[in-house]
Amino acid sequence: MKTAAVVTVTNGKRPWELSNCIASVKAQTYPVVHYIVCDEGFNQYAELRRLYPELRICYWDNFVGGKDVEGRRLYAASALLVNEDVTFFCNDDDWYKPNHVQSIMSKIDEGYDWAYCLRSVYDKDGAYLFDDDCEALGELHDCWQAQGHRFVDWCMWGMKTENLKMIASVLAQPGWGGDRKFYATAKQVFPKFTWSGERTFCFRLGGNEYSVDRGFFEKGNYTMLRKYDNKLPWVTHE
Repeated sequence: MKTAAVVTVTNGKRPWELSNCIASVKAQTYPVVHYIVCDEGFNQYAELRRLYPELRICYWDNFVGGKDVEGRRLYAASALLVNEDVTFFCNDDDWYKPNHVQSIMSKIDEGYDWAYCLRSVYDKDGAYLFDDDCEALGELHDCWQAQGHRFVDWCMWGMKTENLKMIASVLAQPGWGGDRKFYATAKQVFPKFTWSGERTFCFRLGGNEYSVDRGFFEKGNYTMLRKYDNKLPWVTHE
């Protein structure tokens, strides 16, 4: 049985959201090791050690986040330190549905190097809004505003750790579109990938200044529904 690791980087500014993230990882139907990397927050590190002694909580005593970075270099570095067979990421304000890891691991067990899911969108308070059927669709469809452009959020996939190590530095690139750059690299270098057939990643709006807002998804979803006469090809219709 392949082992799985989930890595979360946090700067201590979203404690309630982080607790929700941790709970979702603990609730996975597939056993995982959860690594929490604290960026220049010793007080948070000590508190997390007290609250979650079973987790692997790491502390980096130098500020690695900041504008255009948001802890990306720590995600990139973590790929070289994880011992588990497959690595996942989950931002501290996002979370997984219980079968997220299981559904992706099943695809990797079929022989794929990596696999991704689709996502649902929630507001800042964690209330469900709608599914993302217009942007982060991987190979299922172009982004609604950019013909020929495809990607998934880096929290939507799981990848064999040995593969991730080879391209992890791409995660550390600053500026907008880091997840898009990584997706383009991953599918070129490791073309044996697929989607899980599930929608198991929960994306919270307002994570950073680059995040799109609710209106973006509402307009995009409406556009896609019109294009396909209310029957999206990747959605099961009863």
